[in-house]
Amino acid sequence: MSTMPKWVLDLIRCPITLEKLEIAPVDLVERLRSSVRAGTLTNRLGSSVTDDFQSGLLNESRSWFYPMADEIPTLVPDEAIACND
Repeated sequence: MSTMPKWVLDLIRCPITLEKLEIAPVDLVERLRSSVRAGTLTNRLGSSVTDDFQSGLLNESRSWFYPMADEIPTLVPDEAIACND
C-alpha cells in the first residue's frame, strides 16, 4: 500500500483525462500484477508490461492505472494501463 501524502495527490492529475488520481485499491493492483506474471498485461501503446509494481494510482473514472515503483508513479500517458475496474 502506498504512503503518498494527500497533498501530492491533490496536486497531480491523470495526464490523459486530467482527472484527480487516487491510490488504487489493493484488489485491482493484485489483479493487474497477476496479469503481469501471466504475461498478458499491456499498456496504452499495446506493449507488454513486464515490470512488477507494488501499488499504483487510478483516475476518478477508474479507466487508467499508473504503476508506482518505489512510491514514484509513472505518469507517462503511453505507459498507462487501461482498466475496467
